[in-house]
Amino acid sequence: MSPNRKPFGWLKAAAFFAVFVALFAWLAQPELGLSQAQKSAEQEEDPLPTRVVIDVDSPERALYRIAVPELLDQQSDIEDGAAVIRSDLHLSSLFKVLDPRSFVADFKSEGLGLSASAWSVVGAQGVVKGKVAKSSQGIKVEMRLYEIARGEAPLITRTYNGKSGELRRFMHEFANEILRVLTGKAGAFGSRLTFARRVGPGRKDVYVASFDGHSVGRVSSGKGIAMLPNFGPGGIWYSVLSQFGMFITNTKAKERPMITGNGLNMGVSICGNRAYFTSTRNGNSEIYSASLDGKDVLRLTNSPAIDVSPTCGPGGQIAFVSTRHGGPQIFIMSANGGTPKRVTYKGSHNQTPAWCPDPTNPLIAFSGRAEGDFDVFTVNLKTGQYTRLTQGQGLNKDPAFSPDCRMVAFASSRGGIFLSNPEGLNQNLVIKGAAETVRWSR
Repeated sequence: MSPNRKPFGWLKAAAFFAVFVALFAWLAQPELGLSQAQKSAEQEEDPLPTRVVIDVDSPERALYRIAVPELLDQQSDIEDGAAVIRSDLHLSSLFKVLDPRSFVADFKSEGLGLSASAWSVVGAQGVVKGKVAKSSQGIKVEMRLYEIARGEAPLITRTYNGKSGELRRFMHEFANEILRVLTGKAGAFGSRLTFARRVGPGRKDVYVASFDGHSVGRVSSGKGIAMLPNFGPGGIWYSVLSQFGMFITNTKAKERPMITGNGLNMGVSICGNRAYFTSTRNGNSEIYSASLDGKDVLRLTNSPAIDVSPTCGPGGQIAFVSTRHGGPQIFIMSANGGTPKRVTYKGSHNQTPAWCPDPTNPLIAFSGRAEGDFDVFTVNLKTGQYTRLTQGQGLNKDPAFSPDCRMVAFASSRGGIFLSNPEGLNQNLVIKGAAETVRWSR
């Protein structure tokens, strides 16, 4: 323990946490702490848009029809490989995965080959075939993708060798290959989500899971209040409320403080070899950066307003939330600091920005308050166009883009973490239970 850091006891720690709650009270009640001029500015903002209903059957949105029969020789004691691929392709919102009960092909005579007529009759444009065999390493998996229009030669052939417990990973890798070959861009299957969850009075923990909800596990210590997680070198980074204040740590450090300072230090985002975070060390909530060992701390904002929630974007930029123009809005600036640029001009209360990591797709997702509840939106930084992903579906917040920008994860009062495409279509519950501050690995 540093000789300069004196514990002030858990009674005072509870009071300190109350300061944290007060700091973020504007996330639920934006009128708190605002001047009359700020209130007026907030009320004058144009409203966020309503959701546009899109005809999913229109020709330009036709989904690729794909059949995924059971893997040949699939052992009952290991993962259902076909089910993993079906789930991946469905969650991508690019495929109509055909019902296996409709298949008429003779699997025994086909083997890993293909009789195109037997699959075209059920409407398949593509067929995934696979076989699992025991090997000296554990299992050998042969996978093939056929396109009916190209005849009976496989479009993709892949072989995987490993332990039986690796079958799920092999299936994610093959599903990524399917997207790469058919679209020119690989998928994000096999990536991970992290999030925080309140588990009892005075207790929050940080969790990590596969993007599809598989293998949910706690990564924080299970003691006290851990929150605001994100991915970075050293595992999952997150904030911990302690009797000394609030510090930032990561899973490799096992809750040893990595970024400290007076007041609150929280909401970390790792951009390259720098950590970006919110701190009240100088009395007001500002954005700072530090080296990954917590040294070389630089202050990036200097405003009497509240600045919070820095998040990394492509091209050396960060987004954050500020009340400098009234109610909370999304701003961007260089990761080295400089003059912030406001990017949301609709809605009086916008928060928790998340970048699409693809520099050719300039989108930021965020939570915005509309009709009394929070919903998920995106804003195109090039065109200024807003898209509403949720509406009339309870409270929806804390969005995160997948690494390929084809999916958006968000927490919902409907029962957990949902995935959809960037237009809000194909919403699927993947992780049940309370969740907040969802973040997606890169």
